[in-house]
Formats: sequence, structure tokens, C-alpha cells
Amino acid sequence: MFSSDDKIKKEEEKLKESQKVFGYVFDNTTLLNIYKFFHNGYLERFEFPIASGKESIVFAASKGNKFFAVKIYKVTASNFKNIREYAASRWGIGKISSKRKLMNEWAFREFENLKNAYEAGVTVPRPIKVYGNVVQMQYIGTKTRPAIQLKDIEPSQQIVEQIIGDIRKLYLKGKLVHGDISEYNFLYYRGKAYMIDIAQAISNDDPYSLILLKRDLNNIIRFLNKFGYSLNIDSVIKYVKGEIDAFR
Repeated sequence: MFSSDDKIKKEEEKLKESQKVFGYVFDNTTLLNIYKFFHNGYLERFEFPIASGKESIVFAASKGNKFFAVKIYKVTASNFKNIREYAASRWGIGKISSKRKLMNEWAFREFENLKNAYEAGVTVPRPIKVYGNVVQMQYIGTKTRPAIQLKDIEPSQQIVEQIIGDIRKLYLKGKLVHGDISEYNFLYYRGKAYMIDIAQAISNDDPYSLILLKRDLNNIIRFLNKFGYSLNIDSVIKYVKGEIDAFR
């Protein structure tokens, strides 16, 4: 597939080595989607693997001296049935029977939700491009090490206010509810907490949105209050929904 381009061949070999770390093998269509980023000038090389989850894996990649994050949704995701059921209830696309098409949709939702959140002023990685089941976005971290998760720091008052404020911006300006907020879905870098893993976010006018919002806030408040804060769920919900101007 990449025989006419030695540079692409080397990157393919590097990807294969990284896959061994994750115990996952890309199918040919995923490799073709990755190739599009190189062919169209978005990327020049893959650097190192960052993280692996049930639905996706993330790599650091670069163009020149600039680094990016590349999130690849697994076409062979083991919990495909759960994802399809979620898609049926939240997105109305549950009739899609192809894993590939559904993971492409999942990647597209990640890109669009990131774009929506970014434009609303939420601290998220800036989305750059999506091809099929592959999303390119801003890389958070140094050239040798990705940013740590929120769970690995003691959050300052400034971070607490930023996180709650971003959930509010996402709700009021982005018209979205994240749906999976926890200390594991924020990256901490240079004094800021970056909200990540936003593919499953739903519209704030969805009948289920308030339930998810309460769950999100309960999760993050439970974590933050471990450090001596006394956040009250009722006050924070009213603040996020724009019913009051302060949550403390």
C-alpha cells in the first residue's frame, strides 16, 4: 500500500511496533485513513503511543517541530454492542450494523463535539482533522511525555473554578453535557485542566441530559472535595445551568 513512499513505509513499521505494545492490529482501512493525514500534509511522523482504551488508542505524532495527538477508534472494539445501543438511544443511528461505520461515526462525534466545546471557550484539545475512524487534535504535553491526568495532582482553587466553569460553558454555550466526567477525563498541563474523551456528549435539551449532568458533577465534586473543598451539588448544578452566578 505504501510501497512507493519509503517515509510512509517507515511510519507504518513504527505503527506496527506500537501496536504490539497495545496488543491491537490495525485493519487496512484504518491504515488508509492514517495515510490520508500524511498524504494531505497534516502529519509527517508518528512519535510514541500515549494511551489505550476499550474503544480507542492514542498516539503522539508530529509535523516539523509541532506535536499532535492522533486518536484511532478501534474497528474491532469488544464492546461494540454497548456502543451501538448507546448510539441508538442518543443519536438515532442504532440501525448501523457495521462496526466500521459506527466507529467512524464515533470519531466524527468526537471531532464535532471538540469543535463545539472549543468554540464555546471550553479548555479542550483543539480539533484539527478527522478521516474515518481517526481524529487529529492538539497534543497536550511535552515532546517526551504526555500530560498527566487530573487524578495525579492536588487541584488548586484555580483549577476547581476552571473545571466547574468549563462544564458550565459546555452546557450554556456549547449546548452539550459531557456524560462521562471524572478525574480520569481531564489532562493537567501548565496550570490548566483539559477536558477530553467527549465523543459521547449529548445535547443539553436531550431528556437524559440532566441525569448525566448530575452524574458528571457528582463524580467531579466527589474527587475535588477529597482535597478539602466543600462543593455543594445543588449549588454547582444551578451555577452550571446558569440559574445563579456563583457556586460558592
